[in-house]
This record gives sequence, C-alpha cells and structure tokens, in this order.
Amino acid sequence: MKSPLIVVVTTCIFFSTAANSQNNPLISRGTIPLAEEVTLTSVAGPLEYPWGITSLPDGSFLITQRSGQLRIVKDGKLLADPIGFPAEILFLGQGGLLDIAVSPTFPQDQMLYFSYAIGNMDNNRLAIGRAKWNNGMLENFEEIFKSAQGKNNGAHFGSRLAFLPDKTLLATIGDGGNPPQEFLDIFAREQAQNLQTHFGSIIRINGDGSIPDDNPFKNQADALPQIWSFGHRNPQGLVIDQQSGEIWSSEHGPAGGDELNRLKAGSNYGWPRVTFGRDYRDGSNIAFKIEDPEFTSPALAWLDTHAPGGLAFYTGNAFPEWKGRLISAGLVSEDLRIIQIKDGAAIGELRIPIGERVRDAEVGQDGSLYILTDGPKGRLLRIDPEKQ
Repeated sequence: MKSPLIVVVTTCIFFSTAANSQNNPLISRGTIPLAEEVTLTSVAGPLEYPWGITSLPDGSFLITQRSGQLRIVKDGKLLADPIGFPAEILFLGQGGLLDIAVSPTFPQDQMLYFSYAIGNMDNNRLAIGRAKWNNGMLENFEEIFKSAQGKNNGAHFGSRLAFLPDKTLLATIGDGGNPPQEFLDIFAREQAQNLQTHFGSIIRINGDGSIPDDNPFKNQADALPQIWSFGHRNPQGLVIDQQSGEIWSSEHGPAGGDELNRLKAGSNYGWPRVTFGRDYRDGSNIAFKIEDPEFTSPALAWLDTHAPGGLAFYTGNAFPEWKGRLISAGLVSEDLRIIQIKDGAAIGELRIPIGERVRDAEVGQDGSLYILTDGPKGRLLRIDPEKQ
C-alpha cells in the first residue's frame, strides 16, 4: 500500500552558490536552497541493496540488487519473485550486481545490459554483460567486456552505463581504491593517469563489446583502445542528454571534492593530480592544486560531501521549472540535488532532503521522478508536487 509522506520545505531562490562558466567550476558548500514543497510516496520495497534502475516501454521498472538479483516493479507493485542473475558475481564491499541499461533498440532486440563485479577478494574487476529479456526471464547471456586488470579490494568499481545517440555504450570504472591500496607498487589511485589500465576511466564500446573505430585512443600504442576519457576517481553517475548530446558524469572525491563533470572524448579530468578533496586518513593534501591547464576542470565541485550516486535528466511535466536540469542522487548527503545547466556549465543547485541514502534516480515512462534508497531495506520512492 502506498503511504504518502509530506516533506515541507521552503521555496528559495535557485541561484545558490556562485556564478560559473565552462572554465570555472561552480563551488557548492554550506547551505543549499531547498526545493518547493514536495511529496515523497513509497512505491515499493524492501529492496536488498538496490543499485540501478531502468524503466521498460510498458512502464514497469527493473531494479538491480547488489546481492545478485533483479526485481520487477509493475503497476506500482514489487513482484514477489526475484530473478537470479545468469552469471556469477562478487558481492563484496561496493561490488555486486550494479547498473542496468536498456538497449537503444530494445523494441527490436529486447536486450538489457548489466555491469557487475567478478572474481574474489584477491583478484576482482568490473565486467559488462548483456541478455535478452523474454517474458520476465534473462536469456542468451554473454559477457562483452571486463577490465584489463584485477584489484585486491572491494571498492571503487564505478559502474554506470549509458548509451550515446550513436548507440555505442559508455561505462564508468573506478580508480582501484583508496590508499593504502596499491597496484604495481604504487597507490592504486595513480592508475587513473595510466592509459594502459582501465582504472579511473570511462570506456566506450559497441553493443557487442567491440571497439568503435573513432575511439580517441584506439590507434595509440601505449593506451587501451576502449578508453574514452580518464583521470576519474570513482564515477557513479552517468547520463546523456539525447537532444544536445552533452554527457555528464558525477564522481566521488575523497573527504569532500565530489565532482560533476561535462565529458568529452579524450579528456583528462585530473585525478589525482588536481582535486578539491583531501586524504581520508589524515586530512592532508592529495594534490596541491585544484586546477591546471593540462586537465579538464569539473563543472561543479561539492566541497561538502554529497557522495553522488546516479544521475538523470528531468524530462517530466510535474515540475516544469526543472525541465532540462540534472538530478543527482546523494548518498552521504541523503538528498536529491536539482542542478541547473546553462551553455554546458552548472549555474546552481537545489536540494530535496530524503533522510535516507539515495542510490539512483530515474524518470519513468509516466513522466514522474523516482528514486532508489540504499541499504538492506531500500525503497523505490516517487517525488510529486505537494497538492494544495
């Protein structure tokens, strides 16, 4: 049974932080203005560590659980029987069954794409697979990609998926973990600047896992050909504006310094050479600068920890003033950020307090905004305007 919860907040001016341009990031810190009054309705749950959500043409939702199951929400109800994932996954730390994406030609091929962790504690990595959706079952599963190198911790898989207008697939991959985690006898995070690993990169592949001919590093001998951008830490948000073609990603910084980035092929986003964040262990500087001409600066830097989860573009009608804005799920901040974009730059944000860790956001086929809350008893919530 759906139970409405009214969250009363105050309408505030949207431009909350600082002016911005494409060369200077918007700095987010302190009090963020609240959105207008909204209603949070619990649609479905409990869900065991939900991670990714997508909507099908019939209006139903598919939700991944990190523990390795797929759940269906149809006509506002959570179907009782979980669907087992057809490949062995590693449910450890931040790993497990992670994101889900619908093929851009789903009406013809019925294909679903998944990202997930594989291996064991001593040697694990991110993989991507696809399967055909047939009357509530996954058929003809095949793995189409796995990271070139393994790591020995359960952190920083990244793992968001999004299809570009040309039907190629982007996927985010984390940097390998926080110190003292090492790879090749140096801190794992240093691999984000190494084009011979997938760590700390966003890759681009075709739907069958092959490599597009126009990938920026395909013909570079000392680079992995799937890499599309690099210098990322742990990107867990990824969304594409199908109208403008702009690509946005959000990533976790260390002890502050979370970022929203406007992505471009071949760009280096600087981690760990430039960052607004500090070392978890002692608060010391990781990099002694926050920008450098060699690297692409973020569009928005959260100095107060947001811990961004999934990203979505708002395309619904319930909140017409939000159309074209980015929706960012907040894990540590336990809120939803509504980010205004203009000419490729972030110019302000609002927040909706949720009171639970928010893992992902999705605009449904009905135009409503839905969010997933995190944890062993996560929920699917719908956000509506409060009725006067």
